[in-house]
Amino acid sequence: MKFFNIRQNKYINLSRLIQIALLICVITTSASAFGDKYAGEFLKIGMGVREMSLGGSVVAAPRAAAAVYWNPAYLVKNSVLSGQFMHTEEFGGVLNLDYVSLAFPSRSEYAYGISFFRLGVDNIPDTRSALIDDNGNGQLDPGERLDFGKIGTFGASENALFVAIARQMNPRLYLGGTIKTLYKSLGTTTAWGLGFNLSAFYRLLPSLQVGAIVRDVTTTFLYYPDGDNEFIPPSVQLGGVYTFAPSAIPIVFRPSVGLDMIFEGRTNQSDLSLGFISSGFRLGLELQVKKFILLRTGRDNLGNMHVGFGLETMLGAIDYGLAMGGSYTELGQSHRVGITLHFVELGKYLKKYL
Repeated sequence: MKFFNIRQNKYINLSRLIQIALLICVITTSASAFGDKYAGEFLKIGMGVREMSLGGSVVAAPRAAAAVYWNPAYLVKNSVLSGQFMHTEEFGGVLNLDYVSLAFPSRSEYAYGISFFRLGVDNIPDTRSALIDDNGNGQLDPGERLDFGKIGTFGASENALFVAIARQMNPRLYLGGTIKTLYKSLGTTTAWGLGFNLSAFYRLLPSLQVGAIVRDVTTTFLYYPDGDNEFIPPSVQLGGVYTFAPSAIPIVFRPSVGLDMIFEGRTNQSDLSLGFISSGFRLGLELQVKKFILLRTGRDNLGNMHVGFGLETMLGAIDYGLAMGGSYTELGQSHRVGITLHFVELGKYLKKYL
């Protein structure tokens, strides 16, 4: 019972934590046999321009506002009220991704965050009522045409609302959890879902930290009105980041690595595949020049390359990212713009100069 007696001992055995995480994976993967491949793919695209520019290898070191998605346990390290806004035009503007997040400063041992994102394709032409069907077979035959005045539009979107809480267990270990509500819409068809994530952050050394998150830990269900439901099986993300600053140059180096484990039996676009477990590696490198200029590059779990840069100030940050290579070569590059604001500092600045 030593693991559960945290308040009294303020100590937790890291090996015991790993064992429990593996046990959770074993239990939850039994449900993955009934899961639907790619049902939760929209949840894996990522959030935060900085984080996506690093290929998503940020489970051990996300920004506070982005931690709601990547690793809620990291919220405990947040000391200011901050918000993050992102707009992305994926694959040459075909997909639009919008994301907003709030991270509240930690109080005592706890911290909280909330975020919402929408992935959508808008203004899709709807020609179902526009066919002048002379023979009534429902197909566009020679001599038939479309009545362009009857062509309408519809949209398809996938939405998620995250509410996160984190707690500091001891000076090195932080735990976090997220409850997420999902909503899908395709024309007049909708679906609702509810899921849970669990995460951990651990500081091995002052310059080395690791993190882990189990997504959809109890399997997430998506309910459709017609009863044709979908299931999102659990998945695991691991990550680590190392920080070092050579004394000879004014540059801080932050290489990071990540590993995704998905229990859907995928064989395509995975670096490793063993039975129903497929894995993909993530790599990232961030260079911080003179504290406020940041250069980034990364490789995501599908092998796509990302680059980006950012400017950081006491008021917040402005970030830009570009996804290219891999699937982006065929489908179009993705441009990403994000803003992070520290509201208290921004308020002080406005009072002083306005």
